[in-house]
Amino acid sequence: RLVLPPNSKGEVPGRAAPSLLKALARAHDWRERIMNGGAQDPRSIAQQTGLNQRYVRRVFECAFLAPDIVEAILDGRQPHDLTVQKLCHNLPMDWTEQRRRLGFQRVGI
Repeated sequence: RLVLPPNSKGEVPGRAAPSLLKALARAHDWRERIMNGGAQDPRSIAQQTGLNQRYVRRVFECAFLAPDIVEAILDGRQPHDLTVQKLCHNLPMDWTEQRRRLGFQRVGI
């Protein structure tokens, strides 16, 4: 049984999700590759890495997450039901909409 302090807002402290961390790391690495000329687009990244092009395109969107969402994921303060699939599925570019859709308004970031 998990007992949370009254002021915790229902978040579980410090549970970093390796799959989310990996997606963020990949997305930012791929963005840097494109910006530095090491790759032209997600298609060339897929060729370089041997990963599926569709997967690369979806994960690449995580490079444009709101900074506070990235920080919360790095700190392990993401909603308990957040998965890579949910994170990368039709991710909106609007940060307010990202927070709403991914459930970050509930965890108080």
